[in-house]
Amino acid sequence: MLFLQRVHRVSSKVVRGDEWKRVRTFSICFLSSSKRCASYGLARCILFLGTSLLQLVSPVVHAIEYRHGFAFLDEPGLPADFTHTRYVNPDAPKGGVIRIAEMGTWDSFNPLALTGREVKGVAFWVPQDNWLFATLMQPALDEPTTMYANLADGIAVDPEGAWVGFRLRADATWHDGKPITVDDVVWSFDVFRNKATPTVSTPMQVFSRIEVTGDREFRFIIEESARGDAVLPRRAALLPILPKHWWEGRDVTRGTTEPPLGSGPYRVGRFSIGRWVEWERIPDWWGENVPINRGRYNFDRIKVDYFRDDQVQTEAVKGHEVDVRFETVPSTWATGYDTPAARQGFLRKAEFTISRPAGLWWPIFWNLEQARFQDIRVREALWLMSDGEWANKRSWGFWGLPTSFFHGSELAATGLPGELELRLLEPLRDQIPPRVFTEPFKLPPNQGGGWHRENLLRAEALLREAGWVIEDDQLVHSGTREPFHIRFVAVSPSLGGSFIPYTNKLKRLGITSNIKSPEISNWLFRMRSGDFDAGAIWFLPDFTPTLLVSNTFHSAGADQAYGGNWSNLRDPAVDALIEHMYKAKSWDEFVAATRALDRVLLWNFYFVAVMSKTKNALAWWDKFGMPEHGILNREVVYHDLWWWDETKAARTREFLGDR
Repeated sequence: MLFLQRVHRVSSKVVRGDEWKRVRTFSICFLSSSKRCASYGLARCILFLGTSLLQLVSPVVHAIEYRHGFAFLDEPGLPADFTHTRYVNPDAPKGGVIRIAEMGTWDSFNPLALTGREVKGVAFWVPQDNWLFATLMQPALDEPTTMYANLADGIAVDPEGAWVGFRLRADATWHDGKPITVDDVVWSFDVFRNKATPTVSTPMQVFSRIEVTGDREFRFIIEESARGDAVLPRRAALLPILPKHWWEGRDVTRGTTEPPLGSGPYRVGRFSIGRWVEWERIPDWWGENVPINRGRYNFDRIKVDYFRDDQVQTEAVKGHEVDVRFETVPSTWATGYDTPAARQGFLRKAEFTISRPAGLWWPIFWNLEQARFQDIRVREALWLMSDGEWANKRSWGFWGLPTSFFHGSELAATGLPGELELRLLEPLRDQIPPRVFTEPFKLPPNQGGGWHRENLLRAEALLREAGWVIEDDQLVHSGTREPFHIRFVAVSPSLGGSFIPYTNKLKRLGITSNIKSPEISNWLFRMRSGDFDAGAIWFLPDFTPTLLVSNTFHSAGADQAYGGNWSNLRDPAVDALIEHMYKAKSWDEFVAATRALDRVLLWNFYFVAVMSKTKNALAWWDKFGMPEHGILNREVVYHDLWWWDETKAARTREFLGDR
């Protein structure tokens, strides 16, 4: 038995759980037979036991071939020996500071907490915005669906879809110098799956368990019902790993203002809770020369300042309190930057095109928990009163006019359903609007005038069919006598102001309304708890939007506290089409499933989509170097790819009188 204990110590890093139990049981049974040991001899006995152990372990360890990258239904575009990506300056200097603006406030460094709002820099599912915790792999910004090795130096995917395996880098360490181990991975997996906020834990339910297969190797076992989903390796690769030794003794389900130990390119520096935080670059970071990271994370400090609303953010960049801002207010972009600094080229502005789906910017959605919004006739009537073309004219052409949740991409539904789409839609014919099969989706008719009499009459007729009638200039339900009043809740005063023309048109139907723009934490609470009638949030997908789609539209998200399905959408047809997205075996099948889902969402009028954005408006002080690159699949990542240019910065300081 002493031999068994020594074998256990050696092999426990390789064989865990049920596998070790089988080895131990087999070994005890074998060694307990004195006749068998006597006939074979002790040496043969040990050799037989060792061979048996290898037979159990070897298929796990030695059959795995790790690759440097993974592409969803495709192949990585860079070879295994690549040294850096095509969109960086691999020799960018390190140093300087960049100051960026964020909306609202923050009260936690923990992205897993069930309550609170995490600070920018710890985004769980967006590796480019997670500066504290290194992720297993990192997405390429110029390839639609490819990820390359980061904390893990390789990925392996079971051909049968039963598991996804990774191998940790041998030199990866926490900021305290301790090595990152598979024990950290196992502990993190348990937290992600069983304790974290639903936006993290729900997507993790497809992984039944984690198996350790070597000193630095492990694999996520996929639930049998989810096997075949080609996006799951990507989901596993996005995972950041947490330090077990730091979090033990702390409640990982609660927000914290104690800076956690990390492993990424930055650590938390100075901060003022709710107002600002400084991120400090880690000197000699272990990941600095990993190919996907080379040329990135160039600033010694990133300062994130939080502001109440859009207007204050704009004034902050104009006043040189921050260095860069994505502008989202059309009138401000068109007229608000006419300053001496801008005229002389020190405060620059430009629009940058992105290649990924443009999606929807702040579409209005209804609280589908309420019976009135469950009637498709009511939702269509409300949709008919929108006029994106008129709104865009008044916005200096700042916005695009979307006819898809995946606007501007191959994933967007166009024309009538094709053959692959019909295979998915036909079994659902009785559950989806007939127009899915007969009409291409378009913007509401009679666009451009602000409001149109024909749209008004059609909307009134639909509402009347649904039981709503006008009494004393107020729309009320003929049965319940409920007045049709809508409480709009907006994330900012600018967004709330943009609702006013729409609510004025609703007034012509007898629908009364009010618009609130509460403090950001209160806004978030109201959206999550359903304390609203109409809300708005952007829907910005990438080329593998299954997770975002599930969180936003799947029925499971509506039944979870603090989930991402804020509209409380519960539609069996939508759920079925989301499942088809997960089960796609080829890119064509994935596109067909996404387009079919797009049609069903559009023709149900769940969201009122008024605007989209295929270009991003950026204003910044001319103090930075920028790499030359083509169109990327997300917005300009200034904190990630830019670097401090002392010559430019000196000229800017001279202009500002700050020598």
